[in-house]
Amino acid sequence: MKRTIIALGAIALTLALAGGAWAGKRYLITSSSQVKPGSLTGQNIKNHSLGLNDLSRKAKGGLKGARGPKGATGATGPQGPKGDKGDKGDKGDPGTLLRLSGDFSGTNASVATSLDGVQFGPYANGGNAGGSVRYDGADGMTLGDISELAYKIMHSTSDDNAISAPYLRIFLNNDTHDVIFDPTQCATTVPPEDVFQTFEVTTGSVRYDDDSCTGSQQPWATVKAAHSGEVISGIYVTAGFAGGADLSAILRSLSVNGHVFTFGAP
Repeated sequence: MKRTIIALGAIALTLALAGGAWAGKRYLITSSSQVKPGSLTGQNIKNHSLGLNDLSRKAKGGLKGARGPKGATGATGPQGPKGDKGDKGDKGDPGTLLRLSGDFSGTNASVATSLDGVQFGPYANGGNAGGSVRYDGADGMTLGDISELAYKIMHSTSDDNAISAPYLRIFLNNDTHDVIFDPTQCATTVPPEDVFQTFEVTTGSVRYDDDSCTGSQQPWATVKAAHSGEVISGIYVTAGFAGGADLSAILRSLSVNGHVFTFGAP
């Protein structure tokens, strides 16, 4: 056996394994530690043949065949149960606008948003100057489609002018006609200054094609019925172009068919 170990130390033997699944396989032996004691005989070396059981446990562990092909993907398992529905989040406030954008715009630079709302002016002479907030979200609808229309506003003048309160107009048929809601009702009513007020157009009186008060006020329902098929081309809230010294105003909100748009900080 000593002679065999010396021989293995000098050369590497490639022996053919015999028996079992590894029969006929070639295995390179470079150390006597790869075989069990007494397995390396002169005859085995001469025949280059060993049995699988002649190999040591470590040598057997080193025997690996080539990796086989990847097996087919198994069938998809059944779908698991649906998870519990999460809690509903708080409702957002998409109607709060910090600036005029989208369907809203100002008609000139005297109209700008602030933390309190849309600021108009001040106008030294509210009879000659003014500005408007324009809403185009109802364009294409008809006057008959309007079921609710309101705005919340505050105004101030240095002369308490009776016709200085901001007003609302609905322009129709490509701006060829309009319906005006005038809180002063042609100076017969004087809304208070320096306090926010909400004016609901559809429960008040209005005028059709009569911005200058040459005719009389009519109930909203009467004007709506007479012109229900006319198409809206813009809704304007205006301060100025009527009267009032040092006129200024703040528009806090506009509501159209229940959709409330609030201006300024929430």
